[in-house]
Amino acid sequence: MAVVTDSKAGATRQHGSSSPAARLGWLMPALTLALFALKPLGPLKDPDAFWHVVAGEHLTQTGQFVLDDPFGAATEKVWILNQWLPEVLMHWAHAACGLPGVAWLLCLGSLLVGVAVYAACRRRSTALVSAVVLAVTFAALSGSLSPRPQLVTFALAAVTMSTWLLTREDGRARWWLVPLTWLWACSHGMWFIGPVLGGVVVVGMLLERRLSIAEGARLAMVPVLSVAVAALTPVGPRLFSSPLQVSGVTGMISEWQPPGLTDPGLLAALLLVAVVIVDQVVRGREEWTVALLAVLALVLAVTWSRTVGLAAVMLAPLAALALQRLTREEGSAVPRRERVAVLLSSGLSLVLAAVLAPVAAASPRIGPNELDAALDRLPTGTVVCNDQSDGGWLMLRHPGLRPTMDTRVELYSMERIKAYLDFVAAEPGWQDYADQVGCTYAALPVHAPVVAAMRASGSWVLVEQAGGYVLLRGRA
Repeated sequence: MAVVTDSKAGATRQHGSSSPAARLGWLMPALTLALFALKPLGPLKDPDAFWHVVAGEHLTQTGQFVLDDPFGAATEKVWILNQWLPEVLMHWAHAACGLPGVAWLLCLGSLLVGVAVYAACRRRSTALVSAVVLAVTFAALSGSLSPRPQLVTFALAAVTMSTWLLTREDGRARWWLVPLTWLWACSHGMWFIGPVLGGVVVVGMLLERRLSIAEGARLAMVPVLSVAVAALTPVGPRLFSSPLQVSGVTGMISEWQPPGLTDPGLLAALLLVAVVIVDQVVRGREEWTVALLAVLALVLAVTWSRTVGLAAVMLAPLAALALQRLTREEGSAVPRRERVAVLLSSGLSLVLAAVLAPVAAASPRIGPNELDAALDRLPTGTVVCNDQSDGGWLMLRHPGLRPTMDTRVELYSMERIKAYLDFVAAEPGWQDYADQVGCTYAALPVHAPVVAAMRASGSWVLVEQAGGYVLLRGRA
């Protein structure tokens, strides 16, 4: 019987248990990772996915990372492509295989998130415990696993969190986190989470007296340099100001509002918090690092819907270690059969996703798809009043048209967004919005209040109606 010294859990454990959990536990991570890979497969329905593809295409053609928006008819601010790396990948996938290619790329990205979380948990717990925590994390992430660059943040947050926990154990600086942060800063606007995690761990280690001031200063250079290299991405120093663009309009964005108390994702994240807290109470030890990280994750979970999944990813390795201690189960090294199962499950899941994607994701789940022919007949440069969720779809499917609203809310002022909302709700003065943005056509859901108002006004005539949408033309 082999014996493994697990410094992460601080104990020597034996593996080779004959319990049913131990006999089957090695297979559970592989099955859970298959869920990560296959569950997101389906028609594209995230409004952001379409304009991310357009952004990647525009960048490959022009090399512009900071530009005046060439697509929307009513945008007011400069467009900063601070998520350019995954956007280029999305464009390549779309150019090669269309929407099914983007859908498959989502399956790959989701799987990589799962693998990163699994690896972080497995360092600190058994296969079964890792699978349980991975499943809870999946529940917390389920509302966020969409074809958007935020998948990079989820995966790299898991890697960074696990790495800093290792630094807490051995005091070694992992300088490779600096170039990793550079890649992260090329991929998503929440890249700064990596340096924040590093700073929190260094402060926690100082409070726990694991470090001298000089040692702490040396470790702190890793997050400091990580911030510095972010200024060296192709976007340049404007990367630091880009998050400020969205800060002025977050009150109008649903994903930047607090999650509901009954939200399944929030409940899953809170379950991970509870496991960590119970472990700390039972052990009765003052672990400042764990406490600070748990508080940070809790704030992210309860403050914004968008960061619930991120909080769960951060908590996963702490929860795995806590659950391992609470259950008093014996830990083990990763056996060969577990590695093989994970590799086979991941590979076969991606192959299956590739086979199913051309059918499952051939058509998007949003947009006036049945008005395609009518929209194709409109002159190039036509300004179209549209539903916000369809803006990216119009940019990708009908690049010659100019939609007046999309989900790149950071490019619009609060006044313009409010005017749009009053327009679609047919509030008094709705005609002013159409005049301001200069739309001569409108492609809108048939049940939008403004559609009835437009038709009743006599200033707009019906061109075509299909698939729950209408195409209206303004009278000259």
